[in-house]
Amino acid sequence: MNRCQNRLSATLLLTVCCLMLSACGFHLRGSAEIAEPLRQLTLVTPERSRSQLEPVLRRQLEANGISVNTGSGYLLKIISESRSRREATLGANADIDEYELTTKVKFMVKDPQGNPLLEREVLAERTYDYDANKETASTAQEAQLYLEMDQQLAIQIMRFYANLKPASP
Repeated sequence: MNRCQNRLSATLLLTVCCLMLSACGFHLRGSAEIAEPLRQLTLVTPERSRSQLEPVLRRQLEANGISVNTGSGYLLKIISESRSRREATLGANADIDEYELTTKVKFMVKDPQGNPLLEREVLAERTYDYDANKETASTAQEAQLYLEMDQQLAIQIMRFYANLKPASP
């Protein structure tokens, strides 16, 4: 009988917790609400260089139900991308202890008629500990941080795009 009471208590507690979470408005972060006219998008990246952000941004857009590179609809143009690395802190012997990584992306959105709707620059920064004795590990950590920053920037761009108000027909 004791085991049955424990199960009943656990079930009751779980039910109460679920009800409390739903009552306060909590919900898991999922895909963004995209207006129907915004679901067709052409993505344009700078031709002179290979975009590091483009594949990450494409996945983010498609995960939110946007058809990318349809040749019609809205236009999302990546105007520029830049990455930089600078020494953040130096040790007692003037050797580098930390690097600061920065990624900037400037983009614009045009409506289907070619009218500019939005032009913004988004930025992501990270700092990491550098160890000259573990050069390979530091290089791998830097690459991972750049990937995380690209994901953060893709989410920021996606949010700006999702918040656009499409023109009424």
